[in-house]
Amino acid sequence: MLFGKVKPTVTPEDREWIENAFLWFENEYGSDFLKSVRIVEPTRAFFDYRFTQSKEDAFYTLEKACEIMGIDSQLVELYFFNDAPMDFQEEGVFATYNPDGAEAKDGYTLGLYSESETEKFRIGVEQQLLQNPESLISTIAHELSHFKLLGENRIEENDEELTDLNVIVFGFGIFLSNSIFNFQQWQGTSFGGWQANRSGYIPEQVATYAMALLQNYQGTEDTWSKYLKESVRKMYNRNLRYLRKTKDEVKFK
Repeated sequence: MLFGKVKPTVTPEDREWIENAFLWFENEYGSDFLKSVRIVEPTRAFFDYRFTQSKEDAFYTLEKACEIMGIDSQLVELYFFNDAPMDFQEEGVFATYNPDGAEAKDGYTLGLYSESETEKFRIGVEQQLLQNPESLISTIAHELSHFKLLGENRIEENDEELTDLNVIVFGFGIFLSNSIFNFQQWQGTSFGGWQANRSGYIPEQVATYAMALLQNYQGTEDTWSKYLKESVRKMYNRNLRYLRKTKDEVKFK
């Protein structure tokens, strides 16, 4: 904020890209699509299920996400893996871990999407995700977004950043934005430590602007931002204030 003027968390170039992507989504999914999107919350109203860190969690999440995104779950095959290496080209969510707190050095894949020779589309989930329902939901929504974009022939070449935006416009922004950056700290009897990791393809600044753009366009009561992590919620609120004051309105249909 400069001299009382609210500024968004994104660059002008990123803002233009996000807004153009929203116009593209509206053209692809219908003029009333963005208005009708319901934000998915981490509540019993959306997930009436007790997560137990088992594979059943992933199968339940897949069914629920398919229902929300309008995908026939019978077309999707879910499998599990322990690490990223694969012998064939697949699209996925990438996570980087950084023990030094600077730039990420090592990484592994959280989810994979591929088209098989059969009529089914394959989605792979890293088994470690079963320990974190929020990241599990975000990853499965991302892989199903590949189905919406690539599987339904909306795009010809993979675009991971657009795929993350697709997660948001289908209502899974809470899970995606809360999973982008995670910091864990612990203290034992004789030593302590911490670990930070990032996942996905867009930063929190971009994700929160996209979420604020969707909320501002819908013009409905915001009942869900309380589920965002504090740091993410601050960015979201800043972007929402900017959008409500700016004269540069997106020309939706």
